[in-house]
Amino acid sequence: MILSIVASALHSVYALSGGNLFIGLFNPVNESVWEHLKFMFFPFLIWWIVMYLIKNKKCTIPLNTWIVSAAFSLVAAPMTVALSFYSYTGAFGIHSLLMDIFLVPLSYFIALCMASHFLEYSRSNKWVAMISVAGIAAILAVFIVFTLNPPHLPVFYDAVTQTYGI
Repeated sequence: MILSIVASALHSVYALSGGNLFIGLFNPVNESVWEHLKFMFFPFLIWWIVMYLIKNKKCTIPLNTWIVSAAFSLVAAPMTVALSFYSYTGAFGIHSLLMDIFLVPLSYFIALCMASHFLEYSRSNKWVAMISVAGIAAILAVFIVFTLNPPHLPVFYDAVTQTYGI
């Protein structure tokens, strides 16, 4: 629930910052689906790092397994939002702000359940962890690049301002 509250709080940070570019790289800069996926990724990434630092001494989960679980959930949360959103809007023609808001905690929950399974049952080696770190870095880079230079595809389109990106 904390993640959902943080994500909701980040929704308007870019506008409140007066359009600060640095803030915009990590928070939604418009109302496109793509930009909203940022608050599924960045707060979650910080959550994984903070949780590891807090639980590091108390838990017996190897760092490699922690990293792979984090990477998996960092992909699962935004993907769950995107797939669910396009399913109920595109397939069923439902447009509901309440459903949009509900997707945030639901997606975090699903991603955390998947990560929990990985944390419990997998034992990853350093190579899988290194690939996971590279994947997380690539996703981070893609969010930044596509904020500055978004492709002209529907997922990047802000219907409110009828623009792409910043």
